[in-house]
Amino acid sequence: MLKLIKKILKSNKYTYHLLRKRYYQYLRYKNLNKVKKIIKNAQVKKKNKNVFFLLEQGHGNLGDIAIGYTQKKFINNSFPDYNLIGIREIEYMEHINYFKKIIKATDIICLIGGGSIGDEYLTHENNRRSIISNFKENKIISFPQSMYFNKTHELNNSKKMYSMNKNLVLIARDKISYETMKEAFDSNKVLLTPDIVLYLNETHPKRDRNGAVTFLRSDLEGVLSEMDKEKVFSILERNYKNVSVSDTLINREVPREKVAEELNEIFESFKKSELVITDRLHGMVFAAITSTPCVVLSNYNHKIKAQYEWIKHLDYIKYCKSIAEIEKFIENLKNVNDVEYDNSYAMEQYEQIREVMSN
Repeated sequence: MLKLIKKILKSNKYTYHLLRKRYYQYLRYKNLNKVKKIIKNAQVKKKNKNVFFLLEQGHGNLGDIAIGYTQKKFINNSFPDYNLIGIREIEYMEHINYFKKIIKATDIICLIGGGSIGDEYLTHENNRRSIISNFKENKIISFPQSMYFNKTHELNNSKKMYSMNKNLVLIARDKISYETMKEAFDSNKVLLTPDIVLYLNETHPKRDRNGAVTFLRSDLEGVLSEMDKEKVFSILERNYKNVSVSDTLINREVPREKVAEELNEIFESFKKSELVITDRLHGMVFAAITSTPCVVLSNYNHKIKAQYEWIKHLDYIKYCKSIAEIEKFIENLKNVNDVEYDNSYAMEQYEQIREVMSN
């Protein structure tokens, strides 16, 4: 019956497109009501003290999910008297005009951290440009990011948009991004801190560790071939009884109410592993904050190696330049016992964020 109805509707193109338009209008209306409810529920403190956290992610990249989760924790802990209003990227995109009406010049705007300043993920960059240019009077804090532009004209577009807001503060999460941000965005304040997820400490409760697990990329940022991955797996099988394959990327959306549950599940998988091998930045970060021995392989750009500089003092995290070095590091890590993550080095750096948000 449903197929018949669709067939009849498609035979009358005007009716079909009208109903389609009405359906999407209904969805936008429904989603706007959801956004309004989120804002109302968040405004439980002083209504004139708001932090809007924009571009939060809900897709299945648990690295991005962890960034959003940690930013909220950091803001709530640092500014308990502010209303924290978390808005996901799709919600902002659908209702830009609504946010232009309700966000006051005295509200603080915080943008998601990560690795999306640049033209690699242009949709995210365009949305960041939109916010910066639409809210010229607001204090905007862009949480720790990596920067990577391939195209000069896209970099110039961002320069133009970013310069529209003199209250914009950019935070780089590695020294390479810090230097390029300072050069490119010379009209804005630029800070340097570690990736915000290093704020967390998920070492406890400790678990019995058993076996090794890989968290390896299969997207455009990965450089390992299938043959390389087979070599890695063979090395692990020679050294561990149990070897498994996992990823920080899951094939499902993560609703707001499931964020803590999903993150706890992946943190548990790290805490139960004797060793992790990864070429994902947040695979390395999750290993650090769960005190899990880890061999880190590089990806095609600077962001993993540059982020490793913050945690190279951790004896249980080893950066590996080639697959040939893996076995040597495994032997080394087998002698590392009962380690504890200490995030004091990172907390010192995050004080800069508190200061710029307070002033």
